[in-house]
Amino acid sequence: MTPSTRAQTTLPAVAVALVLLTLVTALGLGLADSAIASAERTPDERRVAAATAERLVAADGPVADRANVLNGSRVDGFDGATLRAAVPAAAGYAVDVELGDDTVATTGDATGGTTIRRLVLVERTDTRTISPESRKVTLPRRATSATVRFSPGNGTAVRTMRVNDQVRLHNDSGLRGPYEVELTPYRTTRITFQTPGRVRNGTVRIAYETPRTTKTTLSVTVDA
Repeated sequence: MTPSTRAQTTLPAVAVALVLLTLVTALGLGLADSAIASAERTPDERRVAAATAERLVAADGPVADRANVLNGSRVDGFDGATLRAAVPAAAGYAVDVELGDDTVATTGDATGGTTIRRLVLVERTDTRTISPESRKVTLPRRATSATVRFSPGNGTAVRTMRVNDQVRLHNDSGLRGPYEVELTPYRTTRITFQTPGRVRNGTVRIAYETPRTTKTTLSVTVDA
């Protein structure tokens, strides 16, 4: 093979090598740019997600009663607009807030963003109503308040109501209508009625509230 022939054979190989080198270089630069952009974006996402989660679980936060204890009623009314107002740091980001598998509030599509999770308790209030047929009734521990309604009839009048042996309500002519009574939630509540006759069904109705807590995970996802 002459030198001229050898040179002609080498040229295509050199051209292919140059093309491959160019492609590899371009791909490497593209990956590097993507990695740099991701590295720059992720710290901001994480910072905003952490700040949002911290604000939501704070004792003075928009949905909390106590630190890490969320009020179920406030959670039900929470939405994207409330989220923007409560966490100014989240402005300009797509933010998604979830409790367990349920979406609570969103300000955009945060799919693929950075997620911060916190273990929380969600507290809701159950209301139960009873109509005692005796002069004594016991409410369970954790009952926080009660509405007692007196509807005397057939000559029956309840003059005094005691809570744990302390007089809370009294009227010589008989109690009538509704009364709000605060209770101590750390022990059972014993209520007794003073009446000259029987406490008939419907004479007294007591509606009392007890908290119910559920453990779940708060997830905050932020996407720039």
